[in-house]
Amino acid sequence: MKTIIQQRIADAINMPLPELIKRDCQVPAIPNKTFAIIGMRRSGKTYYLYQTMQAYLDRGIHRERLLYINFEDERLLDMTINDMHWIVDEYFAIFPENRGTQTFFFFDEIQRIDQWEIFIRRLMDTENIQIYVSGSSAKMLSAEIASSMRGRSVERVIYPYSFREFLRCHDIPRPESIQLVDKGMRSFYENYSLKYLTTGGFPEVQFLPDYERQLLLQQYANTVTFRDIVDRYNVQNLNVLKKLIHFLIVNAGGYFSVNKFYHLLKSNGIKVSKNTLHEYLEYIQGSYLLKMITIHSQSDKKRMVNPMKPYIIDTGLAASFSSSQTLNYGHHLENCIFVELCRRNARISYLKTSSGYEIDFIADYPDGARDIIQVSADISSPSTREREIRALYEVNTQMSHGNLILINLSEENNLIKNDVTIHIMPAWKWLLL
Repeated sequence: MKTIIQQRIADAINMPLPELIKRDCQVPAIPNKTFAIIGMRRSGKTYYLYQTMQAYLDRGIHRERLLYINFEDERLLDMTINDMHWIVDEYFAIFPENRGTQTFFFFDEIQRIDQWEIFIRRLMDTENIQIYVSGSSAKMLSAEIASSMRGRSVERVIYPYSFREFLRCHDIPRPESIQLVDKGMRSFYENYSLKYLTTGGFPEVQFLPDYERQLLLQQYANTVTFRDIVDRYNVQNLNVLKKLIHFLIVNAGGYFSVNKFYHLLKSNGIKVSKNTLHEYLEYIQGSYLLKMITIHSQSDKKRMVNPMKPYIIDTGLAASFSSSQTLNYGHHLENCIFVELCRRNARISYLKTSSGYEIDFIADYPDGARDIIQVSADISSPSTREREIRALYEVNTQMSHGNLILINLSEENNLIKNDVTIHIMPAWKWLLL
């Protein structure tokens, strides 16, 4: 193993970094922490490690101070926690001048080594090394990292491409000022926002034909199902799990109740307990395949008795499971806005007004700001427009503060009534803010 590690270090230091599509995600600058890069499979975690390495190079850090190790390398398949000390020992044997100087270690797929966190904690205590770890969500769940690292790690979730990153990938320049975009360019960005809703943001699918893209995205979901859920949790009722995942994907943005889904299965002769459904729902969310939001309320009881709403991690993934020949842009736009709010670190809920109108998103940000958002792809119909606007005006009387925003595919306007402003924004513009 010592010889293998020596060769692996030499290979890593001489490894050229691949060309990158720059991701906008930033790891917070918190000292004395290990940074854990997590998220759904194929969303770009490894390339984010490469991007971080490139950023250090751009700052003048010598390449020899940046060590990248992928533990899925077949040469390391026999490695155990007892062998990991060779990485540090052999690195400093090769580069003794770096001892005492801060170095940067990037450990990819580290979850393959049982008890890896013990090794990481020892490095933090004994060496001047900034550590980044990344790996499959099957064995690197957020709660488990927090527990095993004992508060000594900071996590960053990598999502599929945002709209900004999608444009960058397709070599489409972002407007210098989104407030000064002429009519022709507005149509251009609007058209690309529709492509984004269909294609989604997984890096690997960006330039595939429609059929191949859909097959690959469906395979992503299957891999998550079997490797991140079935294998990890030893799920016995695969039929129920698959039905639950499919139901949540095709009903993204709709209401979901474990109780109602339980009775739906029961009416079809499928036996399962409600506790099992709750467990499966937790497993699915842990895989980053989707997220659930609850109604906006200070009452735990009210949040529990009201239905949840599921949203898929990527609109392209949701589209790949659609049985319709035409895309439902309204549902996919709502899902797209949800994922972007997640990227912006918002705490997200939905709301029912006193008159029964639904507010799609109450987005509370870490700095205390709040956006109250309605999403409707097409508001050209007077009845649709009136319904969405009335809901926003009404919720403004129920909440102490919040920016009122109506996101659609094309229209832009500001409506002012009794000193209350509703910002009507096209999706492409809001996504580029």
